[in-house]
Amino acid sequence: MRKGFGKLGLICFALLICLAGTGVGYAHWSDTLTIGGTVTTGTWDKGGTIGFWKNWDRHNTYTEEKIEGWLQSIDANSTWLGPTTVEDMVVWLTWGDENPANNMTNKFRAQYLATRLNAESGRLHLNFTHDVTTKDPGNYLNLTNPSSATLSEIVAAIETKFLTHQPPEHPLTKDQFEIMKDICDALNKPEI
Repeated sequence: MRKGFGKLGLICFALLICLAGTGVGYAHWSDTLTIGGTVTTGTWDKGGTIGFWKNWDRHNTYTEEKIEGWLQSIDANSTWLGPTTVEDMVVWLTWGDENPANNMTNKFRAQYLATRLNAESGRLHLNFTHDVTTKDPGNYLNLTNPSSATLSEIVAAIETKFLTHQPPEHPLTKDQFEIMKDICDALNKPEI
């Protein structure tokens, strides 16, 4: 009797090894690979700072006519604001630059104008909710739910403060203007 595989046995053994290697390779090739991550779809707030709106003509996002239409809408619906031209808008926003010489009323009005422009342009959405508790911990705006207030509720609350500001015997304080400015600034970036 012969000992060993012989040529045919050696070829069969080599084919068996190759077939086993192919099986192992296929098993690794067809393994399931799981990749984790977050995909955000839909609509979100983009915001737009004072600088964005003051330099509107540098980024060619909106036409002057479009912005003037928004300014007219804001003028018709706001007791705080009144510019109806792009030139007036730039002046208001310049007054609100973070300059120590400018008073808090001008700083607030500039931030509020940017907030209202963001809402008119769709860069901020009126029905999205915002947590303003870090900017208004004492709930000066008297929001029903300051941890989940919509932009439209925030705007309405700011507009009601104009009525308390108008009588000379009840002017708003620097701190009250600063609260409203900080809320609008955080909305414009958007941070809240």
